[in-house]
Amino acid sequence: YPKKLMEKLSKVGAAVGGLEVLKSAHYGLGLKIFELFETDEEAKFREKIPSSVPEIYDFFDRTQFELVMSDIVSDYESLGVAFPEFLLSPNSEEIISVTRHQASYCRFEKPKNGMIQHVFINTAWGESEFDMKNTIKVPCFSQFLSMEEIKTYCKAKNIKKFIIPIINTLTIEKVYPSVGWHSSFKSGWMDVVLSVPELKKYMFEQQFNFKYLVHIADDYFAHRYGKDEWAKFDKEVKEQHRVNLVRAIDEEMSGNKGAGKSLISPFFRDMAGGLIKGIQIEEIKQTQSSGDFLPDASAGNSEILFAMGVDPSLLGAGVPGGKNLSGSGSDKREAWTILCARLPMKHTRTLWVFRLIQKWNGWNPDYVARFPNINLTTLDKNKNGSQKVVNG
Repeated sequence: YPKKLMEKLSKVGAAVGGLEVLKSAHYGLGLKIFELFETDEEAKFREKIPSSVPEIYDFFDRTQFELVMSDIVSDYESLGVAFPEFLLSPNSEEIISVTRHQASYCRFEKPKNGMIQHVFINTAWGESEFDMKNTIKVPCFSQFLSMEEIKTYCKAKNIKKFIIPIINTLTIEKVYPSVGWHSSFKSGWMDVVLSVPELKKYMFEQQFNFKYLVHIADDYFAHRYGKDEWAKFDKEVKEQHRVNLVRAIDEEMSGNKGAGKSLISPFFRDMAGGLIKGIQIEEIKQTQSSGDFLPDASAGNSEILFAMGVDPSLLGAGVPGGKNLSGSGSDKREAWTILCARLPMKHTRTLWVFRLIQKWNGWNPDYVARFPNINLTTLDKNKNGSQKVVNG
């Protein structure tokens, strides 16, 4: 499922752009450490510089923790689940490293007595060359277990590394979460969007690309070369004269060269006295150059972005039916503010990784990890047009 989903998503521009917006908003300005302190009115955040908390930032540098968290955010936004692996010190008293396993390569072991005990890791799920012998098996704990419970169990079973999956909220699902924006994949809207360029390409390949249809009466040539002289020409010569005339019309009348020019053609009368045009040029309409099916693609893109919770204006598009097709500055600013205001629930999941390490390693409990973000504003309020905000 993850492979099929991401392969299809990679072909849909709105889905790719929307998912990038979700990831970027979630990660914000990157992982920062703050100290929570009390004032007379409320508790506030104060950012800590690396030199003031060397034990934390040394851990970050040693484990490339910011990159690990960036990857975890990416997995969580894409698939609703992430698989961080924690490595313990020899005495199990400290978490000395944390790594991220690609979510698409991870599968849960079948539950035993209602508990999932292991995660299997393999890069070939669903492929013909899949071999269980090449699968890595790692102990797995629930994120709802306390740090003390996990530590006690690891010491008793001599477990030195384990995975605690970060899972989106389960509603009716039993094991794997259902991600809201996947609805556009399951309902077929992504297929609709993909079918339009494929159909357009096929239609352009199959359609005629002639611009004009030129009608020339034989009476015209008899008039030009003389009736008796024209009758003496054999078929090859007559055809060559026709070709030469059409070529001359193409060269002289098309493009900038033909701007403002006139074409003079005589009229003739048939046996019944009706008029015959010597030369008639008829334009062939290019029906496929119209916007057929583009509204369907636009509706599909909107359905994808609405399911993601991403306002189309953030990608340079307007809400269907709106007056501004690309979104005004106010539209973008408010859309970004609303998107960021919805992030604390997600941050609770992904920042739990830091919280576990903090408790396990005995770091100051007043320190909190946050993904601060940019709050767009107007120039009259801030000359930079933005200000940093910390979601509580």
